[in-house]
Formats: sequence, C-alpha cells, structure tokens
Amino acid sequence: MKKLLALILAAVMTLSLAACGSAQPKVPFEVGDQTTTYAIDGASGWTEQTVNIKITAGEDVLYNGTVTLTSDDQFVSEVTYAAIAEAGISQDGVLAGFVNSIGDYVSGTDADGNYVFWGYTVNGKYVPLACNQMRVLDGDYIAWDFQVYDETAAPEEIPSGITAPYKVGEQTTAYTVEGASGWTTENVYVKIVAGEDVLYNGTVTLTSDNILVSEATYAAITEAGISQDGVLAGFVNSIGDYVGGTDADGNTVYWGYTVNGKYVPFGCNQMPVLEGDYILWEFQTYTE
Repeated sequence: MKKLLALILAAVMTLSLAACGSAQPKVPFEVGDQTTTYAIDGASGWTEQTVNIKITAGEDVLYNGTVTLTSDDQFVSEVTYAAIAEAGISQDGVLAGFVNSIGDYVSGTDADGNYVFWGYTVNGKYVPLACNQMRVLDGDYIAWDFQVYDETAAPEEIPSGITAPYKVGEQTTAYTVEGASGWTTENVYVKIVAGEDVLYNGTVTLTSDNILVSEATYAAITEAGISQDGVLAGFVNSIGDYVGGTDADGNTVYWGYTVNGKYVPFGCNQMPVLEGDYILWEFQTYTE
C-alpha cells in the first residue's frame, strides 16, 4: 500500500512539474511594495513601462519597488529620479548621468580615507555606461548601491532574472567598432531568422564604447557574409535576401527585434545591450 501511494505521489509530482514547465530564473532582488508613476515632461506618451528599482546604502533601503515611467527614452536616470522624488529625498547628478549623492550618501572620500560612490546594475549586470545613456525595458531590474571602492574585490555574481529566449548556436565572431577606446568588450548572443532560414545564430564578442544592438547585429551579418541595408542607421530595410516592404500577397513584411525576449520601443542604434544579453531578429508579417 505504501509503495502504491509513493508511486501515485511521484506521478502527481511529475505531472505538476510538466504542467509548470521549467523553473523561473532567480531575480536580482526581491521587489518591495513602493510604487510610483512618473511622466517625463514633453514625453509623447507612446512608451510607458514598469521597471523594478532598489536603492540601498548598506542596510539603509532608500527605495524598493516599481516605477511606471512614461518616457521616449526610458533611461536608468529617469527611473532613478522618479524613485528618488517619490521617496522625498535629495539627489545630485542623477539626470546628468553621474550620481554625486542620493539622500545623505555623498560620493567622495569617507572618514577612513576610502573612496565611496554610487554604482548601479541592470538585471544584475555591470553597466559600462552612465545612467543617462543606459535604457531599460519593461520588467527590468535596476539596483543602486552605495559602495566602497576595492580594486581587489571579485565581482559579485548576481542572477539576471532573464529566461533564455532561444538556444544559442555555435557561430562566433569578434568585432571591434572603429574608433572604440577598447575599454569595453562584451559577449552577446545574436540570432537572425526569416522563417526556417537561420542567417546567424551564435555569439558576438563586441568591443565598443556604446555596445548597441545595431553594432552586434552588424558584426553577425558581416561574419555570415550576407548583405544588409539600414542596420547601423537603426532601421533595418533588408538582411540577406529578405527586404522589408510589401510581399507578393500584399502583406507588409519587416525586420523586428527583441532583447531578452522583450519588445524594444527604440531603433536598434539606440538600444545598448549587456554581457550575456539575447538579441533576436525575425522577418515578420505585420498583423494588427
């Protein structure tokens, strides 16, 4: 009888796991209850996103919750400013891109002679851009921390909360943007497909000061040895033999892309990516 019950329980657990699918990835931090809604002055109103943000200085949590932001740019600086305004604390430098202070915590040298500063991550990842240059997407995680500079400290491993939107292929390429300083090199994943035709699927090692989707895409296309039109300009007219416009049946066809499985409301020459991010291009037929 006990054996029968054990078999039944095992079967139920198996079915439950199958129904639920794979476990959700761990997120960079547990989101708190604070909320705010903020609209950038002059925003067109076309783009509204809700992102998660946590601002901490040691044990002092200055903000932890969500920000629903209406903005044409969706910069980390704008989300951060909205959270700080909701918390009713002071700041200096946020919208300018280099944070001098948030609340009572001021960057500089502390009483022990240590250099202290405000640093941030997006989806648990180091960002090599000022906060008024880094854009975020709906559901992303921004974490600010008041830190003591330690050049010997190993980077902390933080979960990203990102579910891989596709299986990465074996193609690889390394590409350096002309004029890049060489300070920033990242590995990102790129997949370019038109129906069953896979034009590229693999890793791009990109050296760039801007780490834009357009640059990673151009690198993949160059490696694949196919043509393109408009990629670096931000609006893709064609990749390979697939040209945006009207097909033989009168349908509108176009190249669209996602980052980490999320819709991106910007041209590909405006969207930065971070180490380990996923870029997916698909040749699509427009439907309302």
